Amino acid sequence: MALSDLKYRLLLSIMVGALFSAGVILLWYTNEQEQRNSRAKTVQDTGQLIKQQFQNRVLESVKTLQNLKSRIEVTDGGYFDYWEFDASLTIEQDPAFLLVEWIDSDMVVRRIEPVKGNENAIGLDISELDYRRSDWESARDDSVINLTHWLKLVQGPNAFLVDAPVYYEDEFKGSITAALNFKERFDTIMQGLDQYYVKLQDEFGKIFYEFDRQQQYSENGSFQSTIDFDPAQIKTGNWSITVISSHSSASNNAQSGLIMNLILGLILSLVAGFLMFYVLTANEARINAKSANQKIRALIENSPMAIYSINRNGVITDFWNEAAEKLLGWKKEEVLGRFLPHISKETKAEFDKLMEQREVEGNIKNKEVVRTRKDGKKMYLRLNVGQMVTDSDNEKQMLVTLEDITREKEYQQRLENSLNEKEVLLSEVHHRVKNNLAIITGLIELQKAGIRDKGLNEILKETQNRIHSIASVHELLYNSDSFTEVSFEEYGEKLIGRIRDMFTSSDQKVQIIHQFDTKEVNINQAIPLGLLLNELITNSFKHAFVGREEGIIHINVTEKDGVVEVKYKDDGVGFDAPKFEESNTLGVTLIKTLIGQLDAEFEIDAIDKFQLKLRFRKNEKGAHSGL
Repeated sequence: MALSDLKYRLLLSIMVGALFSAGVILLWYTNEQEQRNSRAKTVQDTGQLIKQQFQNRVLESVKTLQNLKSRIEVTDGGYFDYWEFDASLTIEQDPAFLLVEWIDSDMVVRRIEPVKGNENAIGLDISELDYRRSDWESARDDSVINLTHWLKLVQGPNAFLVDAPVYYEDEFKGSITAALNFKERFDTIMQGLDQYYVKLQDEFGKIFYEFDRQQQYSENGSFQSTIDFDPAQIKTGNWSITVISSHSSASNNAQSGLIMNLILGLILSLVAGFLMFYVLTANEARINAKSANQKIRALIENSPMAIYSINRNGVITDFWNEAAEKLLGWKKEEVLGRFLPHISKETKAEFDKLMEQREVEGNIKNKEVVRTRKDGKKMYLRLNVGQMVTDSDNEKQMLVTLEDITREKEYQQRLENSLNEKEVLLSEVHHRVKNNLAIITGLIELQKAGIRDKGLNEILKETQNRIHSIASVHELLYNSDSFTEVSFEEYGEKLIGRIRDMFTSSDQKVQIIHQFDTKEVNINQAIPLGLLLNELITNSFKHAFVGREEGIIHINVTEKDGVVEVKYKDDGVGFDAPKFEESNTLGVTLIKTLIGQLDAEFEIDAIDKFQLKLRFRKNEKGAHSGL
């Protein structure tokens, strides 16, 4: 009996031990899989955030280059001579910029900043470079900023080249091209993430960025994705990003602990030991999961960008970081479990439409929206929405990032509404235009000296007078505080004096009585109005007083409620009014064209005299003037 009891107890012990051993093995395997999945999930979430940060840094640098291009285009090339100054400031402020160069429409590098160290690139014809020609021509033809693949520059270093085509005066002028290397900006993002290895490759598989490649890495904790850009903003190939978790000491110790617990459980095969092992192992797994979750939360909480999570109904479910509190004004405890507080009744329909768009497209990228802070202030924001997780109730959760672009919008608005900040630039432009027109009149004067034909000399003299009329506007603008408007009283008196001097050799005594009661006039109207008066006065001197020794010309320019009225009259012989409409002489053609440029209503009375009345609405300075 004793032997039988022993055998029974032994058999029972073996069976119990085997049963618990099987349970230990099963629980160990399950726990190990949970840890692998937890590490993989952490890497996936971290990789997504790193990808978003990298993409934002690239777009910021490209936006800086686009602003430089816009300043040249909005001034019709006037800002071109000063772009090196902005380029040097950009290089100092944005570490991604290695150089900025100007490539003309013939595909030749004409200017470069900084010059030192890049002398070899000046004069380079990129049409002879197979790896550059097609990309640059594509940017030119599509009028879209082009980002090349990772390539080696003529100067030596490797970089991305960003081509921003420049158009003004309805034609292509060339491109502002920058060489960009994002290593320093990406390294800033990766601070505090030493437990990850990151690799970026361009569309041809060239590695252009690596972080922490000296460590060894696990196989199950990796994140791979592509970084693609909106083709309407940037034309480039997709980049690939790889984020891999490293073999940290914590993960190695956790793995060793699991194996040791397995060995102890198999050896002891005791219920108490097994339960203790299970409790300790499960507790360690929970600690590791909590630690990983805390790291993710720390990354989100310390991010300079506003980040929060919502469900498909716009209810805030979890994250609402400190940056979101500062940006929008609401504390985390005020918003958790509530609908987004910065979505007003006016923007609710827009929000619903965005959610529908996200359901179809999967993500929302770089969407510009207007939202209201807690204090009622309106803000311009750049919105990104990506799928994050699905909770236990199969409720889709979305991670939302907001970036404040109010200052960018205000700067853009100021640039569109006013060019006062460019007074020095515009002063130089008007000065150069005046000087160039003076050179042209000088050349005509030299040409006149060699021509004996009196009629041809008269034509050249009239051409000089028209050029003087344009040059006077730019002279007044150069010497005034405003660079878009001129005092028409001063301009008109100079115009009349010049024409009177032109006909001083005539035997006629013509009196010009004038009155200018209008305020300053925009350059886009001052020039055609001045040229119109020039043609009218000249025609009166030449044709109105034939056979007479005296004549009178009356000129009145008045302004009321933004409408300018011009009355021109002489007491000459007059002419048949229908002939004015039918005439195709240069003088009459110019008068018709200039009236059309002013968009003016006019009346002509040419019986026994000549009288022209016209009215046009005065343009305001700024965007309405076309400047």
